[in-house]
Amino acid sequence: MTYRASSWRSLPLVGQCALIVFGLAFLYAAPPAQGRILLVPMTDQARTALAPVAIAHGARLVSAGPWKGSLLVDGERDALARPLLQRGILLLSAQAGGCAGLA
Repeated sequence: MTYRASSWRSLPLVGQCALIVFGLAFLYAAPPAQGRILLVPMTDQARTALAPVAIAHGARLVSAGPWKGSLLVDGERDALARPLLQRGILLLSAQAGGCAGLA
């Protein structure tokens, strides 16, 4: 019984540690306000709409991304975020997506 009681007491600490780890991962993957952004489509429909929607909202295509259907663009997060997220396209930091060597 004391084992169960001690595990309940450590639950807040474990929760805080998990929040810190996930928060740091989110900050690492969050796209920059302006610059290179990796666009990752989540569905086939998103894949077909990716380039036209990105270009229509001011993105400049740089290259194909490291994952199937993804694109590396140069643009502004605020202009791209809402229209792309509504179509099932994730915006990630280019470095988090493995694009550090792509130019």
